[in-house]
Amino acid sequence: MIRGRKYFTRICAVSILWVFALFLISGCGGKKGAGNTPKNPPSLEETLKKGIKPNELGMVMMIEYHWFGENESEYTRSYENFKKDLETLYRKGYRLVSFSHLMSGKMNIPAGTTPVVLSFDDSTESQFRYIEEGGKIRIDSECAIGIMMEFCAKNQDFGFTGIFNILRSLFEQPKYVRRKLKYLKSKGFEFGNHTEHHYALAKLTPTEIKKEIALPIERMMKIDPTLRFVTLCLPYNSVPESTDILFKGSYGKTRYSYKYVIGTGGTPFYPVYHYKNPGKIIPRVLAVDYDPEDGSGYKGSDYWIKYFDKHPELRFISDGDPDTICAPAYMKYRLNASGIPKGSRFVGY
Repeated sequence: MIRGRKYFTRICAVSILWVFALFLISGCGGKKGAGNTPKNPPSLEETLKKGIKPNELGMVMMIEYHWFGENESEYTRSYENFKKDLETLYRKGYRLVSFSHLMSGKMNIPAGTTPVVLSFDDSTESQFRYIEEGGKIRIDSECAIGIMMEFCAKNQDFGFTGIFNILRSLFEQPKYVRRKLKYLKSKGFEFGNHTEHHYALAKLTPTEIKKEIALPIERMMKIDPTLRFVTLCLPYNSVPESTDILFKGSYGKTRYSYKYVIGTGGTPFYPVYHYKNPGKIIPRVLAVDYDPEDGSGYKGSDYWIKYFDKHPELRFISDGDPDTICAPAYMKYRLNASGIPKGSRFVGY
């Protein structure tokens, strides 16, 4: 009887360890990013008692990355600085969400935290690299995805998601294209259409613009018919005279339709239900350090993080309830009724 009990205890312990290991291997965060609020969100009274002052009419950010490497340069973020970016965001209460989650206006993140989207342009190998060791293939720990995986394993509530705005290079490792796309899709990452040749669209004819947007869709359908681009990402932030062509059109047999387009601009932005929301073209801030002495990095990610430290009243702070828009009562008049998500209501305090 005693031997049986000991055996049962041993089996339970091993099972628990296996479950924990599988959880870490699975990639952390899953498809909902940091959306891990409880089934019964905290009441406003409970949240205020904890010293949290929600402001879901505050500003949010999309942070823009391109290449990664050992050394920092204009459009290359060093691996060490990327690690510091993640640590800073996490420590200051930011949580990763997908582009679609952010634009839905229904923030399913813990009370007191702020949503942020990581946006990766140009689908470079430094963003996602596979390496072969001892006959086995694994994700390189010194690429952006590898760094995020390691950080997430240590900080489960940070989230593990973002948007990759891809070019024809498709992460520059042809034999792993399908494997990479399948992995990113399974973990809840999203994809943006960064056009066929990365041309400045304002310099092209309407037909050329449609072709630039349609061809990547045709290619992607051949690789994975289930994969979709959730948005268009503008090369060089180049906007044609007529913006309608960016959101809906066709070339040959390929049609496209986007609700939002991603640009640059160097500023955070207000949520979809705020009267100052930018509309259909969403700005981003470049991942770069700020030096107040020479002004370098002005309006980059480090600048804005420090700005919100000094002006916390302008930063989006979640109340933990995705069905409410919570903010100080006087802010109610900043709501744009047409942008309020179905089923959401304003709660002031």
